[in-house]
Amino acid sequence: MTDARVELGYGQRRVEFRYDSNRFDVLESGAAAEPELDDDALAARLDAPIGSAPLGDLVGATDRVVVVVPDATRASGSDRVATALRNKLRTLGLPDAHLEVLIGGGTHRPPTPDEVRRIVGPEVLAALRIHPHDAFDERANAHLGETPRGTPVELNRRLVEADRVILVGAIGFHYFAGFSGGRKALLPACASDRSIQANHLLGFDRERLWKAEGVATASLDGNPVSEDMEDAARLFGPTFLVNTVLDGRGRIVGAYAGDWHAAHRAGCADYLATHSVRAPERRPVVIVSAGGAPRDLNMIQSHKALEHARLLAEEGGDLVLLAECGDGLGRPDWLDWFAAGDAAAMAANLVRNYRIYGQTAWGVRWKTEVYRVRLVSALPPDHVRAMGMIPHASLEEAVAACPGDRGWILPQGLATLPRVGHTSTATAPTGVPAA
Repeated sequence: MTDARVELGYGQRRVEFRYDSNRFDVLESGAAAEPELDDDALAARLDAPIGSAPLGDLVGATDRVVVVVPDATRASGSDRVATALRNKLRTLGLPDAHLEVLIGGGTHRPPTPDEVRRIVGPEVLAALRIHPHDAFDERANAHLGETPRGTPVELNRRLVEADRVILVGAIGFHYFAGFSGGRKALLPACASDRSIQANHLLGFDRERLWKAEGVATASLDGNPVSEDMEDAARLFGPTFLVNTVLDGRGRIVGAYAGDWHAAHRAGCADYLATHSVRAPERRPVVIVSAGGAPRDLNMIQSHKALEHARLLAEEGGDLVLLAECGDGLGRPDWLDWFAAGDAAAMAANLVRNYRIYGQTAWGVRWKTEVYRVRLVSALPPDHVRAMGMIPHASLEEAVAACPGDRGWILPQGLATLPRVGHTSTATAPTGVPAA
């Protein structure tokens, strides 16, 4: 046995896992070594916009400006970006009284006071008005029209009533929308529940009872969910965008500023090039960390790591997920979806009553029918079993229970896209559509 070590994110801490290097190999992208951008470098990105005029040509001293930032479930470095934007706008003559921040959380729970402080940073919190978006308050959202696919575009009134809107987010892989960031700062982040459900329904084929064609990690063009989001953004017309790229420790290592579409697409292309990794084969065991907080804040967020891990696993093999889920399952009604039984029954329920988190629950359930999914978390064991997964008290215990003799370790499950074999796209085991 050859002893090797790897650090894996788990909640707010990192755990050391010792493994047999004759049995496991670690898959990490080259992006892990990128240097952090300091404040001067971040400010320089604001002054070199992609596909857009400079902020000074877009924002006047009398304008009312709203900056949209993600909620606590998204790691984006928004505190540093919000501070940099405030500093930049002040040099352009915009007073703090004309600038406010909207926290876009879609249908997520409202942020706590501590989370708000982390999201915007102490300077911005003390100087500006901060508002959490409420997707369920009809009075807080304004109807702007519909996308070509029929999705109602209902966005927070503060955005509609502002003179200028700046979108802040982070670029990363997203199993449903292709990539995070960009247009997602509007729909779903600052949209009504009705808008969000209509958009996400485009991702489920009600005849095939599977994800719709084109809905996949790293897929933008041809992805009906992402294209619908972009159509909503075009209808609204954001003024400017700042999207970051974070490393595994939450440091900003990349930033893209400028036009909401052009800058985001440039960032996505770079991200795909730097965060994809080749694997020669699938193996019977895959260990994956969601990456620590906030990526493993709850089960709904942590599930995303399984989407990448399963691309590396042999059918019938073991997926070992390390995800603290310190905030629980993510929704109080989450386990209700699993009461239907198997994945087929859950899919039928989605046809009758589609909900976003129902599709995520279905995504968990079908994986448990193709693989043995072992979960190391803070969740009650009975909740883990109700989802069809196997609870374990430690990573060592979970790995010891895996019969397979060869495996992969994926330390950054959300930020690493495995490419199996020599093809240009990731494939899946027999009978299981690609991600």
